Amino acid sequence: MFATMVAAAGKREELKAVFGPMFEQAAKEQGTLSYTLSEGDEPDVLYFWEHYTDQSAMDAHMASDALATIHQALAGLLVNGSAVTGTVVQKLR
Repeated sequence: MFATMVAAAGKREELKAVFGPMFEQAAKEQGTLSYTLSEGDEPDVLYFWEHYTDQSAMDAHMASDALATIHQALAGLLVNGSAVTGTVVQKLR
């Protein structure tokens, strides 16, 4: 899955920091292959690349208490409130 977040003005570093504890949590999750935060050439946009063994692993991650805690902390850090837009992708070859 690719997820995109747009930080509110002046909140980019704080937004990045909120996800700090999640990296350790994701590393412990069965079925989570990759959980990577990236930045591109747009200064307030952050991207996640999340890779799971299957849908049930992704569902477990999305339902985790740790992620729910992070979602609560996102209020005020994102341009669109707590909106994180995501797209589930599949490998073609």
